[in-house]
Amino acid sequence: MRRRLTTALAGAGSRLFGHQELKQSYHKVFDPNVQLQSYKSRLAYLCLSAAHRFGLLADLQSSYLAGLPLVPAIAPPNHIYDRDFLNLRLNRVYDLPDVEIDERRPQTINVLVPAFDFKSISAGFFGIFQVALFLRTTGVNVRLVLFDNFYFNLPEFREKILKYPGMERIFDELEVEYIGERRAPLKVSKYDYTVATVWYSAYFANKIQSLTENERFIYLIQDYESLFYPANSLHVVADRTYEMRYHAIFSSESLMNFFVKSDVGGIVSRKMSYTFFNNACSANLLSRELFIQRNCSKAKKRIVFYSRPVVDRNMFELTALSLSTAFRLGIFDPDEWDCVGMGLGEGVVELLPGVRSVSLPRMDLSTYIEEVASFDICLTLMASPHPSMIPMDLAASGCVVVTNTFKTKTESYLRSLSGNVIPAAPGLNEIVSALELAKSKSENLEERYRFAKAMKYPRNWDRSFTSRHLNFVKRHVHIVARDKLAGERRTA
Repeated sequence: MRRRLTTALAGAGSRLFGHQELKQSYHKVFDPNVQLQSYKSRLAYLCLSAAHRFGLLADLQSSYLAGLPLVPAIAPPNHIYDRDFLNLRLNRVYDLPDVEIDERRPQTINVLVPAFDFKSISAGFFGIFQVALFLRTTGVNVRLVLFDNFYFNLPEFREKILKYPGMERIFDELEVEYIGERRAPLKVSKYDYTVATVWYSAYFANKIQSLTENERFIYLIQDYESLFYPANSLHVVADRTYEMRYHAIFSSESLMNFFVKSDVGGIVSRKMSYTFFNNACSANLLSRELFIQRNCSKAKKRIVFYSRPVVDRNMFELTALSLSTAFRLGIFDPDEWDCVGMGLGEGVVELLPGVRSVSLPRMDLSTYIEEVASFDICLTLMASPHPSMIPMDLAASGCVVVTNTFKTKTESYLRSLSGNVIPAAPGLNEIVSALELAKSKSENLEERYRFAKAMKYPRNWDRSFTSRHLNFVKRHVHIVARDKLAGERRTA
């Protein structure tokens, strides 16, 4: 009965209210100072207040409110494009939070964190959090600034992050400020620095730096994000961020080489400074004896594919067609091979008449690390100069991985990372041929283990960041002596 009532309330809310109204009204339930902007927001607040009184808000929060999208649908329901809707569609890059200089604040490196939830958190956020933790080695205060309007509950997030090795105490070790509701300006010191972590955060980083004595921000570039969109408004406003004034930190060498070779944003012609690091892979390499034993005793072998039909750059259609072709050609026998999809969104592939892939549930990082040791072959594609992390995770765990080349993500570059990686041009025939080769290579367990052990990508974040990265940051982050800051505060 309780579940049916919660489902009915969620359905009514989705029909009556927009996601902004629901988010604002939810926060007002716990903070009476939140200002509601419309009659719909006030009505939503009355409904959520009633749900809270009857003990239903926790169920709504976990089942519906946490899943509200950051960006609304392509067209408004009434086809009236008001300023609020248009700004939301453009990730609010022209509607930025207010920022004020506060002489009482310590010098801080502000790491801008976009919206996320633990149902779909990906390797990109691991990179953001680990960069933030690394920046503590500068001796400067580091603050996570959660600038998007999304569901954020610090006690709940502290508990959930415990299942993500290496990040368990990040919300305790760093200053955390959620400003998604924009109840007050973001306070910064005039000596602050800012790290943009996704393209639309670069606009906010640029605004913050314009108020400080430091003219450039740090841009953590984890992909060429203009490619996330077709030739549209989002494409061009994303692409303009690379023309801003920043110091770049790229999350792979092939991605950095793409920007340099193409002179994206004038990174070469403007003589901008840049470096790269490699994300630590989430691998699980068993002992040699256990690796051999487990793989020899399996009833069926497993081929896993990265199933993200909702993310265009992961090329789901080509992935699925390659798998079904490989099964149809008899490369894989369903009596000997299970085909498993993991990723985001449901994507079941019909491999043969009556034979379909199965989907793994969304996993936290701890569960994922346990799972990666169970696969024999992985097919994972990405239309990006970044190698992505799935190939590294699986190859370092002893799996044979087929992935695609793209621009500076060349065959020689991919092969240099691991002997377990088989590069293929992004075409059907090439990928199917690579899968056939992968099947042959998967039978050599000794070679798979040897290549996994020799993996070139770092296995932990202590090896991702070195003195080279610290020197790069210190070269561009001028650290202000604390006694100078204290003197300025006394004068003020």
